Amino acid sequence: MGGGGGFRGSCRVGAVLLFSAWVALAALSRLLRPVPNGCVMTYMYPTYIPIAATPRNISSDRYGLFLYHEGWKQIDFAKHIRGLRGVPVLFIPGNGGSYKQVRSLAAESFRAYQNGPLEPTFYQEASSSLPGDGLNNFSIPSRYGRMLDWFAVDLEGEHSAMDGQILEEHTEYVVYAIHRILDQYKESHLERSKGGAQSSPDLPSSVILVGHSMGGFVARAAVVHPNLRKSAVETILTLSSPHQYPPIALQPSLGHFFSHVNEEWRKGYKTGVSHAISSKLSNVVVVSVSGGIHDYQVPLSVLSLILCRFGYPYAFFKDKIFPVIIYDLCLLACQSILWFHF
Repeated sequence: MGGGGGFRGSCRVGAVLLFSAWVALAALSRLLRPVPNGCVMTYMYPTYIPIAATPRNISSDRYGLFLYHEGWKQIDFAKHIRGLRGVPVLFIPGNGGSYKQVRSLAAESFRAYQNGPLEPTFYQEASSSLPGDGLNNFSIPSRYGRMLDWFAVDLEGEHSAMDGQILEEHTEYVVYAIHRILDQYKESHLERSKGGAQSSPDLPSSVILVGHSMGGFVARAAVVHPNLRKSAVETILTLSSPHQYPPIALQPSLGHFFSHVNEEWRKGYKTGVSHAISSKLSNVVVVSVSGGIHDYQVPLSVLSLILCRFGYPYAFFKDKIFPVIIYDLCLLACQSILWFHF
């Protein structure tokens, strides 16, 4: 009797262990199984043109600024820079990111400019959730008016999510890069005028900022930086960027920097209160795009932009507009995302 009971007990333990192993393997298989996200990859022929650092400062000696060109043919860098006439856009990479990540964004926007706007059905589907008449009173252009000139900052692949001091240094350089870009358009215009070429006197007065991951928060930090020129930034697009607090606060300086920047934004949006930076934020539009619930690196809890009365609690688009599931880095390569932007 005693031997039979021991055998049955061993069988029960074995069955429990087998069942536990089966559950663990099933869970692991589900976690490791790739989730189809509906994305089509982008392809490009990138060329990165260095922009001279003038005037030089401490951050310009450490970091770099590049202008993107799409195309497989070799070009004259100086001539290309002299011909700048588009809308300046500055890409800011995230934690450990590279300035070369701008290539998918820039390539798709270039193709959008060359081929013209998307089919009318795209606009109709994207506006299906808009209130009122939607696009009934909207005339779709036959061609985009101006192309986007994509710049990118080379931040040496530093891990900005590890230390608030690194974020501050990146912010300092982004402010410098914004001024350098606007000055470059003036220089290019003067060179064309000296050469006798006809040139439009309408020079850009602001730069669009596009930040990926921590780069999106750096973009917001640059807008409230005391050294930024008035109205130098009016549009910010952030891709899977933390806004409320860092995903992992490894250093106290990270939390302090996030708190400082968010407090400056709150002050800038207060109504009826005179504040030094209010003029900088009155015309600033921020669009935050997230990867949704499957973005494990930057969860939805840190993506909220509810900082002021202009904030709206929409973390991602409805299925009718955006039927894809995106991860953090995939936001820079998904063609569906990129075409939505442009």
